[in-house]
Amino acid sequence: INMKLDNDTIELINLFEKMTNSHVKDCFTSNGRIVFVVKNGEARNAIGIKGRNVNKIEYMIKKKIKIVEFNDDVVKFVRSFLFPIKPSDIKFENDVIEIKADDMKDRGILIGRDRRNLINLKEVVNKYFKVSDIKIV
Repeated sequence: INMKLDNDTIELINLFEKMTNSHVKDCFTSNGRIVFVVKNGEARNAIGIKGRNVNKIEYMIKKKIKIVEFNDDVVKFVRSFLFPIKPSDIKFENDVIEIKADDMKDRGILIGRDRRNLINLKEVVNKYFKVSDIKIV
């Protein structure tokens, strides 16, 4: 992944890594919150006990953050990105991700006002994987 980081982002990553003892693979803004993509297996560490690290960092930078665990498996990555929403099923076939949400509230959140959340999810997933479409079913 080729990414250009400005000084603010580098400072954020340094702060985050120092406070959480986890390794940031990527950092970007998405839907008004700062997303930290951490290495596989490091999400629990990054979040901290009862979300303590998240709360501390949010307080320090005065912005909401989201922690996503990276995975080479697109389905596992999407599941991590969507957390705390728990879709009943995620399939990846023919370059299309299909997310099944049984709960209407979750479906609404996944799609978002003016499809914003869905568009956002596509952008994020396309940073790491070759995906032609994402469907909520």
